[in-house]
Amino acid sequence: MKLNEDDLYRSSTQFRNWSFTAAQLATQRRRINQQATERVKANVARIRAQRAEDAIARDSVGEGEKENGSGTSGANTPNAVAQSATEVDCLTAAEEMKIVDEFCERAVALGSHYSFPLNVVSTAIQFLRRFYLYNSPMTYHVNTILRTIMFMATKIELFSIHVSQYAQGAGRNVSTESILAPEYIIMQGLRYNLDIRHPFRAIKAGHMEMVEMVHGKYQGPANGMSAKEVQAKMLQLPTNVDAPAVRMPEKRVEERIHAAYATATHTLRTIAVLTDAYFLYTPSQIWLAAHLLADEPLTLFYLSCKLPPSSPHYAKLLGVLRSCASLISSHRLYTNTSLPKDERDKREAQHQTEVKRLVQKLKNCRDPEKVDLVKLNQAQKRDAVEGDALEESKAKRRKLAREGYEKEADAFWGPELGKGAAVGE
Repeated sequence: MKLNEDDLYRSSTQFRNWSFTAAQLATQRRRINQQATERVKANVARIRAQRAEDAIARDSVGEGEKENGSGTSGANTPNAVAQSATEVDCLTAAEEMKIVDEFCERAVALGSHYSFPLNVVSTAIQFLRRFYLYNSPMTYHVNTILRTIMFMATKIELFSIHVSQYAQGAGRNVSTESILAPEYIIMQGLRYNLDIRHPFRAIKAGHMEMVEMVHGKYQGPANGMSAKEVQAKMLQLPTNVDAPAVRMPEKRVEERIHAAYATATHTLRTIAVLTDAYFLYTPSQIWLAAHLLADEPLTLFYLSCKLPPSSPHYAKLLGVLRSCASLISSHRLYTNTSLPKDERDKREAQHQTEVKRLVQKLKNCRDPEKVDLVKLNQAQKRDAVEGDALEESKAKRRKLAREGYEKEADAFWGPELGKGAAVGE
């Protein structure tokens, strides 16, 4: 049996577990947002009610002391009760997505801070987007998760850096414990699927094939055309879709191929990786869409060599590529490149103002049970220590289990020498 790249991709966890339609993504994000909203409101209400009860208890003690000539007036009680009735203003699903998108962009800056290679940063971004498809920023703060995910990506992509060195570069208030604590939570959120199929290798292979085409050395599928015929047609490609076909020198077309590759690669690295493209399209579709944005006539000719335009699948594939290209080109960073500087600066200022508002709103609707992940991790660890001693119930269960094992061993092997009589007695 002969496997092709498509067969290999369809057997990957990325295709089986992380491929969706746009409607499925929207539904999933709304569901996670609704669940997180309900959990946050319930936990906040419970904590506020407990604080109100504590305030009432303190006020009762204070009133008793006041009758005896001391104590306070208990003025905090009405405030506590009023606070418990205040509704928590939670993020919407759209606002959560804006926050995740913003921290995906910050992941690029974080990777540049550490001088991490492209594959580490790109993998971290996809991990972040996967994690928040099944978790909410209100439950786990994106800044905390991003730091850990970036460190995990270095291990997945075999870029060695010690956790202490990584934590030191993250800032004075970042400890190794805060980096390591969320790892298990993240692994669960990722469903233990750590394989990310990026389009970078695919676009490199396509670029090499185009260079072979322009030199008349192409040996791949070409709908019955010889290598020289493919070369002749490529040399006559128009510069854009509406321009007339004009024969160009071989060297000039080769430069055009290199320029398209550079532009498309930059789009993949800086924009496509920040979108939902990985959830909606295959790596081959993503790189072809980016190349379509860079040089449409060149991409269409390359595609026609692989699949004849008369094929019923050609129109369907081209529609998918244009849809992916539309998703990529609709990103803020892509549209900004075509704007005048003043307009670009104005839009960026508005964007940053909106981000600050959402980050501030997030601070006021965090799940109080998930704020300190270090303590949460310590509490969930096996043999969690409370006051430098094992919990009494755990210690008792282990003692009984150990005694049971010893009895079974004694019944099979006989008691240890120290337990029974000495040999020869």
